[in-house]
Parts: sequence; structure tokens; C-alpha cells
Amino acid sequence: MSLFEPDDLRERPDPALEAEERLRRLERRIARERAARAEAEALLEDKSRELYALNQQLARFAADLEGRVEERTRELASARERALELAERDQLTGLANRTRFTRALEEGVARSRRTGHRFALILLDLDRFKEINDSLGHEAGDIFLQHTAHRLLVVLGEQAVVARLGGDEFAVLLPMDACADLVALGAGVIAAISQPMPFRDRVLEASGSIGVAVFPDDAKTGSDLQRYADIALYRSKATRSAATRFDAAMSREIEARHALGGDLARAIRDGAIEPWFQPIVDGSTCRTIGAEALARWVHPTLGLLTPAAFLGLAEERGLMHDLFAGMMRRACPLARDWIRAGRLGTLSINLSPSQFKLGSAAEDVIALLAELDFPPEALTVEITEEVLLNDLPRARVQLERLAAHGVRIALDDFGVGYSNIGYLRQLPIHTLKLDRLLTQDVATEHKARSILSAMVQIARALDLHMISEGVEDSSQALWLTHLGCRYLQGYLFGRPMSPDAFAEYLGLAAARQIA
Repeated sequence: MSLFEPDDLRERPDPALEAEERLRRLERRIARERAARAEAEALLEDKSRELYALNQQLARFAADLEGRVEERTRELASARERALELAERDQLTGLANRTRFTRALEEGVARSRRTGHRFALILLDLDRFKEINDSLGHEAGDIFLQHTAHRLLVVLGEQAVVARLGGDEFAVLLPMDACADLVALGAGVIAAISQPMPFRDRVLEASGSIGVAVFPDDAKTGSDLQRYADIALYRSKATRSAATRFDAAMSREIEARHALGGDLARAIRDGAIEPWFQPIVDGSTCRTIGAEALARWVHPTLGLLTPAAFLGLAEERGLMHDLFAGMMRRACPLARDWIRAGRLGTLSINLSPSQFKLGSAAEDVIALLAELDFPPEALTVEITEEVLLNDLPRARVQLERLAAHGVRIALDDFGVGYSNIGYLRQLPIHTLKLDRLLTQDVATEHKARSILSAMVQIARALDLHMISEGVEDSSQALWLTHLGCRYLQGYLFGRPMSPDAFAEYLGLAAARQIA
């Protein structure tokens, strides 16, 4: 038998066994797949639980964050409201400030245009408040402002918007249906704030001036309403402690004043303000010993204007420095010629308080004297007590500088106002000019003569010259001379004259006698 047998003679596998083997392999495969699936499902379930836990945690975080955001938003909104409140609130008085007032005014105008309801704007400016600050300090001033704010709230009621605009300025917006008589209300406000207020061992007292305008009766815009109330306030401050309702005539007056101010600036620049001269005489001899230079302005349409018509404007517009320099440049050359001719002794000219506030009054005068070649000892500068009240230390420095240069100092309008005799001891004053109120009754009243006699004695004791102003008749002149007031000035001896007229007067001065 061959080693190799035919294929058909080999042993063939049993089909049943093969099928059984395939079945076992399939079962093992299925088992592995089931195990893998179970493992995957278990893993997936674990991951799902983890994801769910994470989602829950994220949800808690989100809720917490949302809560924090909402809380912070509320805090920011509250802080914003507080900031807006503080931004619109005056920190000293607790009243509305200028920002809040401006917004309230705009809202009031818009509401009035929608509804037709009228409202009033009341502006209040305290009178004599500066005296409280200057004499008792800013603490007293602050306390007075706080009390004033409280009094305004009490008097004006809840419907009013009361604001402090700054310093001693207040504003009120008030519906017209809350007040029938605005001027009477203003008077009541003034009466309330004028009540004395105790402060330590002192009493604080001030008053107020009020200007009132009504929307839409007086103005069609908020800015015009403010302007018109301010015009009314300006009128009240002229008399003080008054309440004034705006009318159209006031606006015309202010416009005319504004136009006059522009004309004045041009006139000063062009040298159109000229000095007129009023003589100062020796009452015992009727000899002219000096002259006061007084500003006069020939306006192209209004004619000749005296200082009363334009000095206030010059002060308001800061023109006094230029006005004074112009007066010096025109008056000094004329007076220098009269002095050299032996017909005049001194020239007097007025220095305003505003020039002293600048701190350069002395240097300005000294520079002008050098420029004009005018002898310092022949110049007398006249000051009022207001110069000393504003800033005594600064005034003293400037006056001492002038006196050291040879310029003489006269205290004008003495006998009215405070008339502090202490100034005469502290300052280099050479001359007292008695106000006309002291001299007008000297010929008819014994008390007037007694007062003048006492003042003459004080002047002699301090080695001061004395000039009596406002001498209008010979009886006054005789009495003043008899009492020892030697130098006189007034219409009896001559009204203010143009340079040509005064030059002519000097030529005739020796022939003049007291009637």
C-alpha cells in the first residue's frame, strides 16, 4: 500500500463537530460582545452620572452667578442713584444744587408748555452776608447758610424746589397755584431770613433781596426767565431787603445800561472822559489852595454825564484802572501848570476800592507821577472807608508806599458809615474830608456844631488837615471856619468846572469873598 493515499481515502472531519465548534465560537463572540456592551453601558452610565452631577453643579454655579449679578446690578443701580443724588445736592445745606435746579427748570418749562400751568422763579441774594464771614469766620457763615436753607423750606412748603446756586445765592421754583401774591411771599421770605440767629455768644443777622419772574407771563424760555428774575433782583439790591417782580421796563433799563457800558469802555479808550475841577479854599482867606478832579463824560446822545451815571458801570466792568489813568494823564499836566504859576497848591483825585483790590494802586500812581513829571507832594489821593473795610492789611501796605513816596492821603466821606477813628492812628492819613451830612446843619443845629467841634479837636490832636464838603452858603462857611475847620469845598466857592473855566476861575480867585 502506497504511503500516499488518495484524498478520498483520508479521514474527513465530522460536520457535526464543526458545527458545534462554530456554535461555541459564536457563543464566545456573543458573550464577549455582551460583556463589552455591558462594560460600555456601565461606563456610559457612570459618565452620564458624572455629567449630570457636573450639570447640576454648573446649574448651581449659574444660579449663584445670576444671583450675584442681580445683586451687583442692584448695588450699582443704588450707587448710581446715590451718586446722582449727591451730584444734584448741595453738600452744605442739603438743598438742590445748580445742576438739579437747571434740570428742574427745564422740566418746569416743558411741563408748562404741555399743560399751561404757570410757575415762578424766585432768586434770593443775601445782603450783609459777607460781614458775617469777614467778622466771625466761615464757620459762622456756613451755619447761617444752613439756617437760611431750613427757613426757606419752612416758608415755601413742599411744592417748591429750593436750590442753593452758590455762595449766598438761592433760587426757588414754585407753582403759581401755590401762591397768589409773589411779592408778599417774597416779603415773608425776607422777614424769615432776617430773624436774628444765635451763634455762640454772638447774634448772626443778615437780610435778603429777591427778584421774581413768571413763566410764561414774563419769558418764553428758561434762560430768559433766569435773566429776567436776575434783572428784578438787581433792582431789589439797589434798595436792599426788597422783593421785586419783573416787568418789561426793567429789561429796557438793563439793555440801556448795557449799551451805556459799551459806550463807556470806548470813551475811556478814546480819552473822552475829561477832568473837571472843583476848588478847595482856605475859609479864612478865600484863597484857592487846591482842586479836586472829578470825571465828566460828554456822551454823544445823552449829553454831559456826572460820575453818578457811570462810575458804577466802570466798577462793574473793571474799567476803574483805565479810567483813573486817563484822568491822571489829563488832569496832572493842567494842574502842574497851575501849580508852577503859583495859582494852585494841590490836586486831589479819587482812588476806587477796586484798584486797591488789584494790589497795584500804589505802583500805578507812582508810575503815572513819573510819566507825567508831576510832583508827588502836590498830589492827594482820596479814598473811602470801603477801601479799608475790604482788606485793611493790603490797603495799609499800599497807603504806606504812597505816603513814603510823598503822596498825601485823604479819607473821604468821613462822618458817615463806620467812621472808625482807629484808622487815623493806624494809617498814614493826612486829611479828613467831612461828608456833607455833617456840615449841612452846622448853621442851624447846636448838636451838629458840637460834633464838628469835637472832630476838629481830634484832627488837631492827630495833626490832620480837615476839609468840609458840601458848603453851599456863607453861614455854613462862617460857622465851619469859626469851629476851626479851615478848608472848605462846595458850591459856594464853585461847582465843578471844565479846565478852561477853572483856569479862568483861578485868575479871579483872589477877588472872591465870602458873602
